[in-house]
Amino acid sequence: MIHVIEKPQKTIICLEPNRSATWQQTKTAILGLSAFMMVIGIGWLIAGVWIILPFVLLDILVFSYFFYRVCEATYRRQFIVIEPKTVSVQSGIRQLGGIKKYKRPCYLLIHKRRSLSHLECFSLADDAEVQPIGNFLNEDDLKYLRLALVKYGLLEINQEWWKPKTTVNRLHY
Repeated sequence: MIHVIEKPQKTIICLEPNRSATWQQTKTAILGLSAFMMVIGIGWLIAGVWIILPFVLLDILVFSYFFYRVCEATYRRQFIVIEPKTVSVQSGIRQLGGIKKYKRPCYLLIHKRRSLSHLECFSLADDAEVQPIGNFLNEDDLKYLRLALVKYGLLEINQEWWKPKTTVNRLHY
């Protein structure tokens, strides 16, 4: 999800991944699945197969950890502040980290896709540093981000500008 806030002498672009469930909904799903698996584990324990219970507990622990990590990743944010002389990037999950500032002219680098099924990757760069941006966005949001950054004055550069673009089913004469 991309939010653009225009102010005098400043444009703020806020990047957030699309979230299908809040932390409260994720906790409810974890508790529901854990309760269901514990019922199955206790049923096997009552039936006399006690060895199943530790594996049920391990299964609950592993899937709860991954549910938590995925939900945590959906709270990632990245702010791009475009000013007349600088472009700054700040990102974080629970709290925002340090600010990286780039002097103008600042470039939007488009990285080579490994295959046609991979999404494009973008970075902000000046003559000294490079910072990846928006690697948690979906395809539509990446397209919108590209248009917004070019609209607000960043120069778009293909990372491998010297290579010709190849086309599928190209005829050689």
